[in-house]
Order: sequence, then C-alpha cells, then structure tokens
Amino acid sequence: MPHKLCPMTATDPAWMTTGSAPLVPPASHPARKPRSAIAIILGLLGEVLITVGLLVIGFVVWQVWWQSNQAVAVANEQIAEFHASIPEPVKVAATLQTEGEPPTVEPVGYGETFGVLIVPKWYEKTNNNMPIRSGTTPEILDQAAAGHYVDTAMPGEVGNFALAGHRRTHGNSFRYINDLEFGDQIIVETAHTWYVYEVTSHRIVLPNEIDVIAPVPSSPEEKPTKRMLTLTTCHSPTLGEWGNSHRWITHAELVGWMDRAEGMPEQVLGEVEID
Repeated sequence: MPHKLCPMTATDPAWMTTGSAPLVPPASHPARKPRSAIAIILGLLGEVLITVGLLVIGFVVWQVWWQSNQAVAVANEQIAEFHASIPEPVKVAATLQTEGEPPTVEPVGYGETFGVLIVPKWYEKTNNNMPIRSGTTPEILDQAAAGHYVDTAMPGEVGNFALAGHRRTHGNSFRYINDLEFGDQIIVETAHTWYVYEVTSHRIVLPNEIDVIAPVPSSPEEKPTKRMLTLTTCHSPTLGEWGNSHRWITHAELVGWMDRAEGMPEQVLGEVEID
C-alpha cells in the first residue's frame, strides 16, 4: 500500500499557481535545555554499572559452567589414564573384608594420581568420581581432583586419610558434601584394593583449624587407633556452598576393603564411570 503524502494547503502544487498558500511549516519545538554535569555523570555511571554487571554475569557463567566442564574433562582423562595403568577389576560383587590388616598404598610423587574417589550418594548429581592426586595446590584442585594432604595417612592406614576438593567451580567436586549423612559410604579405588569408608560425623570450622586433619581429628597429641578418611571443602554459614569463610569437614571410618582381583563393591557394579 503506497504511503499517504501529507496534504498541502492548495489544490495544485505551489510552482503551478501563484495564488496558492505556502506549505505549512512543521510545528516548532522548544529548544532542549542542556543536560547538567550531574545528569551527564549519572548517565555515564549507569552505563558503566550495566557494563560491569554484564561482565560479572559473564565471568560467573564462565567460571561455574564452562570452566567446570573443562576441569571435569581433565579429571576424566586422568581417571582413564589411571585405569589404563592398572589391571581391570573383576566385574562381580566382592565380599567386604573386615578381619586382619588391610593392604596399604605407597605414597606417590607430587601431582600423581593414585586412586579414584567414589561417593555413591552423589551419583547423577555432580562429578562424583574424581581422581585422587597427591597434593592440595590450585593446579591439582582446579582440575576437579580430590587432593591428598601429603602429610596425612594413605588409604587403609591407621590415622587420617585427608582429602580436599572444590565446593563450587572447577568441577564442583565436593558440592554436595552437605548431603552426606551418618552411614553413607565413601569408596576409594586404588590399583589393587577397594576401600570402603562410612560417614561418622561432620562439622563446620574456620580455615585455620587444621587439626581436623590430624591423625586423631582435633586431638593431634593423641595416638591414632582408627583408619579414618576426612573430606574438607569451602563453606559459609550465610552463603552456603558459594562462600569460603569456613570449611565443611566430613569424617568417615574404614569398615572394610576388597581385593580388585576378587571383584568390586556392589554400589559401583554397573556404574558406567567404573565399568
């Protein structure tokens, strides 16, 4: 449909008739008052705040989602390399051994993988299977690994086998640590043995309360008699999993073990990341 032309005051174009009235000029608008310096500054400030807000949102998305996916991919590669270096487990449910002394694991070099941490309670929730590596520095934890405090016990030993992991970002390794309850199992897979621990307690402490990873937690002067496992991660009483002002600590005790040559824990039988 053609656009309608604005009507003129004469019936003929002005250049054809001398008596026609001139075109009506458009209505004039009052001149705008110049913006004050304060208004200009406030406008610029608003634009800056919007830009900063978008950058912050983008950074959070990158850190929580993209960065975590990359970390999990690295962790899965490390698990695959570890599994390729050891005999395949017999894929039948093995009997939990509770009598005698469990096998132990020799310490490895800094950064090396010597096991896999498996938390059945976390299945389909987060990066529930993660490599266990020697050390707790950022280059280890940032790759979605469970980092071993090198001065603590090894799996199966009397004392406290202590591990650290990120709560949020970099794989969200220990994100659901608050879901663990008394009696929940934590499984440690090594080259020759499956170690099965059960959760006994948890606590929230300040970052400098390092005696929670002592051989006897909170009693470093005592001689250990139990075979314990401790998980440590960030926490905040106000921000929960998003804060890092405190540490969430979960303690567990060894209830038994299995030889890989005889089978595997029923809880992980059929678990695709293990099979």
